[in-house]
Amino acid sequence: MFDSWLPESKDHLPLTWWKTHPVYLAAIIALVGVGSMVLTAVLGYSMAWYVIFNYEGAFQHLRLWTVLTYVLFNPPSFWTLIGCVLLWNFGEAVERHLGRRAFVRMLLVLLLASPALISLLGLLGVRGLVCAGIMQLEFAVFIAFATLYPRAKLSLFIISIDAWVLAAAFVGISALGSLGARDWSSLLLLAANVGSAYLFIRFETGALKLPSLPKRAPQSPRPAQRTAKAAPKSSSGSSTPTVDDILDKISHHGMHSLSAEERRILDKASEEMKRRAD
Repeated sequence: MFDSWLPESKDHLPLTWWKTHPVYLAAIIALVGVGSMVLTAVLGYSMAWYVIFNYEGAFQHLRLWTVLTYVLFNPPSFWTLIGCVLLWNFGEAVERHLGRRAFVRMLLVLLLASPALISLLGLLGVRGLVCAGIMQLEFAVFIAFATLYPRAKLSLFIISIDAWVLAAAFVGISALGSLGARDWSSLLLLAANVGSAYLFIRFETGALKLPSLPKRAPQSPRPAQRTAKAAPKSSSGSSTPTVDDILDKISHHGMHSLSAEERRILDKASEEMKRRAD
């Protein structure tokens, strides 16, 4: 099902086009966030108990769907609207770099991070914590962008600032607010969101690898086996890989397996396609 909905051949292409402008999944999610504000206002705040996530609702009243639907409860807010615009911009940059399949995996990780922590704390006896709204997701996507492009210049009023500096400032202010209020649960939720986004990007870019169990030392292969295993390396040669070669490598080994040169080629091809479309 994953392959049919998100085919590998279209992993780095837009979902659709609006006039001459490419539309990526990040834009659709941002529009859903805006629409959820209208839905929340029309249905009233009483809908919260059917969509927000908390331990009691999910596991005592079996509202398990709230693990995903909590992002749809968004009372109309100017800050939520700004967050949707930022999700559109920063999310699109992350999606274009990683590919749509990896971007969807990242969104699922970010969506489940807070409910997973709340469920764990609930099992330990800490109750009353709630997940509600899309702003946590918006903030986590920005953290992912800042991890991927730490030196990207962002305009802030009359100055430009590196993305990693702005991300660090946001995290620091939020952490100090929770610390000052002695709200340890909010501090843990902040760490879960930020940590999930940071670690996912580090893993997808190959800077972080999952630990593996030690393997037994294989027996020395026969001379014929050595020759057979060495053949694929010699066949690859030292020529510059094509976009098709890179996409094939992603489908077999993941985005994190690409070298810096292969990423440069992929980004260049994506930019060239966008210029032709414009």
